Formats: sequence, C-alpha cells, structure tokens
Amino acid sequence: MVLWGISGAYMVLFKLPFIHGNHLVHATSSPLPANTDWLNFHVVTQRYPRATEITLSTLWLDGAYQPVYQVVRRGQRQLLHGESLAPLELDAAAIRAIARQTYALGDAPIIDVALLTENAPSEISRKLLPVWHVQFDDSGATSLYFSAASGELVSKRHTYWRGFDIMWMLHIMDYDTRSDIETWWLQAFIIGNLAFWITGVLLVVVTIFRRQAVRRPS
Repeated sequence: MVLWGISGAYMVLFKLPFIHGNHLVHATSSPLPANTDWLNFHVVTQRYPRATEITLSTLWLDGAYQPVYQVVRRGQRQLLHGESLAPLELDAAAIRAIARQTYALGDAPIIDVALLTENAPSEISRKLLPVWHVQFDDSGATSLYFSAASGELVSKRHTYWRGFDIMWMLHIMDYDTRSDIETWWLQAFIIGNLAFWITGVLLVVVTIFRRQAVRRPS
C-alpha cells in the first residue's frame, strides 16, 4: 500500500507533457520552401508504381531543411531527395546533425550515436527497430531515438520518464511488460485492500459499541 501511494503521488506530481519529454525537442521538420524546385508526385509515382505510401516532408540535411520523399514499398521505407529523387542513406554524421538541430536544451554534448538493429533497450518498443540512438550528456541523461529509414524522431527518453516507468510498473504490478493493468496480482491486491477496508470499518464500529456498552452504568 505504501508503494502504491508513493508511485501514485509521483505520477500526479509530474505532468505528462514533461514526462513525455516535450520540453526536450524542437519541431523536427519545417514547412516546405515555396521556391524549392522539387519533383512532383506524378514523377515519383511513375518511378515507384508499386508504392503503397508516398509522403513529402522536410529533413535537416547539410545544414538546412531540405525536401525529401518517403516511399513505402512492401513494408520497406525508402528516403529520396526531394529534387533529384536520389536515394538517401542516413549515417551517424547525418543523425548527429539532425539530433543537434532537434535538441532544445542548449549545447549539451552528444556522447554516443549508435545504430540499434536488434535487442532494443527496455525503454523503447522493439517495433521501432532499426533506430539511431543519440545520447546527450545532460542532467536528465536524455536519449533521442530516430528512425533509421526516415530520420524522424520516434521516441525521447530522460531520467524522469524512466522514474515514471518504474513507478507505473509498481503501481499496476506488471513487472514484465509494464503494460497489463488487469494482472491477477493487481486484482488480488485490490480485492484484498477492499477486504481490509471493510473489515477495518467493522472493527472500528464494533469497538465503539463495545466501549459504550462497558461505560454504560449498571
């Protein structure tokens, strides 16, 4: 019950936008420049007739936001330059530049840039792989995760989020996936707690009546 109270208080004290790390990042894209000479969708669809999804956005490349196409074929996402339609491969240097442009808390140094293709850390879903992990040396041990295919920011983590994750685990009592709010252990705890509450009230009532009976003059 103490752990339940402490974990609940932690989740109430820290607002969700802060826990989600919204304060850590700037917008990760920019409006398309009006004077940019990019190829239109018609040309892209002709080159990739089997594409199931085509999107046009901007990405920080070579020191500026540039138009890029994302083409999805057979479940695979490919990145193309918006003007030349040349395929783009994002390496560690490109991701470092994107992360630096995205990070909103000043000039904290980047201490690690790593491509994760398997064995995702527990703080992100395996469904996001492959991703680039960029770690900053700041007070919150900030980690930003970028899609290896598109360069888009897909997740952001920091110390208070990790604390929230632990408190959430303790609160719902799911120590494995930390997502199941209907575990038998939690249900048993709720039923047991209700039983303690009911019997406690009954004991108080019985005790009060017994004391009144003892004090009543003969």
